[in-house]
Amino acid sequence: MDKFEVTVGQYARYLEVTDMEEPPDWNVMNQPQHQRRPVVNVDWEDAVKYCKWAGKRLPTEAEWEKAARGTDGRIYPWGNEAPTRLHANYGRNEWNNHQALTPVGSFEEGKSPYGIYDMAGNAWEWVFDWYDHDYYKKGPKKNPIGPAKGDGKVVRGGSWLYVPEFLRSAHRFDAQPTNRLFGYGFHCAKTP
Repeated sequence: MDKFEVTVGQYARYLEVTDMEEPPDWNVMNQPQHQRRPVVNVDWEDAVKYCKWAGKRLPTEAEWEKAARGTDGRIYPWGNEAPTRLHANYGRNEWNNHQALTPVGSFEEGKSPYGIYDMAGNAWEWVFDWYDHDYYKKGPKKNPIGPAKGDGKVVRGGSWLYVPEFLRSAHRFDAQPTNRLFGYGFHCAKTP
């Protein structure tokens, strides 16, 4: 997985060379002070298309979780201690025109065991898989790729708005793939 969430600046370059539609509130997001903050207001298909354009893909849910938990099954990307303001951006009350988000990589103490930043807080992250509440009870134990179809896609990691419980690396959330909300962003991944 990429070390950082896709930023507004990266997404701006993508929009410059493609004919893709700008996300809602792009004129607010695409300001000099926000270029290093994660791009949000992108739906699942927007994220898939960006990653493909970049020569990558969205991570599977299992890849995302392993990148967040490591091989020791930690509760949060940084370990098992409860979140603090040194680990992640969470629990804010006001959107404030994209300023609720922090620049990517701002939380050195919150990075995952693989050196990946912002896997907890800042922006929910789209992953490739369809959502099935019971999938991990019935799916394959090794490298599951999620169900073949469904109504919602999985987002992981919590966001700037949510409480600490949503920051747990194993927490999963069901989102409509057409949602373009101010808390939905993404990391890209690449098959080695």
